[in-house]
Amino acid sequence: MERTVGFARIGGLAVLSFFLAACGPSSEVREQLAQLEAVSAEKDSLLLQVAENARLMSDIAAEIARVQAPRTATVGGQEPTPVAITRENLLENIQQLTARLEESEKRLAESEQRIRTLTGAEARIAEFRKTIQGLQATIENQKQTIAALTEQVNALQEENVRLAAENTQLAAEKSSLEQTLSELEERENTVYYVVGTKDELIQRGLVTEEGGSRVLFIFGKRGKTLVPSRVLDLTQFTAVDKRVWTDFPLPLPDKEYRIITRQDLSALAEPADEDGKIRGALRIADPDRFWAHQKYLILVES
Repeated sequence: MERTVGFARIGGLAVLSFFLAACGPSSEVREQLAQLEAVSAEKDSLLLQVAENARLMSDIAAEIARVQAPRTATVGGQEPTPVAITRENLLENIQQLTARLEESEKRLAESEQRIRTLTGAEARIAEFRKTIQGLQATIENQKQTIAALTEQVNALQEENVRLAAENTQLAAEKSSLEQTLSELEERENTVYYVVGTKDELIQRGLVTEEGGSRVLFIFGKRGKTLVPSRVLDLTQFTAVDKRVWTDFPLPLPDKEYRIITRQDLSALAEPADEDGKIRGALRIADPDRFWAHQKYLILVES
């Protein structure tokens, strides 16, 4: 009886062990499942990283396209300012993207090596291998895209250097033109005047007497006209800007002065008298009209 009970106990333990072995996974199976889960998680992580790489490449391509866009629009009738191309920033982004791709390649190689060690679950493993092959092909395409983007950035830099040289040349030409225009404007608006007595001006070679007729028993000629000399020495004159030189006090307020050059006296703010003489100050109302026919003004003290 006792022996029968003992055999029954032993048989029950054997059956229990069998059921436990059948129902619960072994450590090897558990390790296999854990590796499958790890590979699956790595696969998902790689998919996300490759997608992020694609987004970064799209952003870089969009930036390159933006700086390559033709600048034909104008603002207020002026050419727009060229877009500044920061080659260093673009290349830095590309270098970061290259590093990410290298990391993805390394992780793919590790995942592939891990799959080779797995056994069982052949359908799952085949799926992983197919996914890894697809990611490898995608990464190769992305590497080619990066190479193309790098070439575009270098081309943009060359174009930027060329445009910078052109802009420098245009700026120099513009500066030269502005200087020339300024010189022309200054020359156009520069006029000359001199004031003095008849004897002073004759002695300085600025005026001369012409015409007149001889009278019997009288030395010299009567009715001579005081006129500017045919050749005038500019160093004897004072140069002024006609746009600002419009109100000139005469040296002696109590003296009269006569203009003997060919200015338009109707352009004076205060007209000359019947003999063409002025007193006190020379005030010009319309400089352009006053200086239209003669850039040299000679005032002779009467």
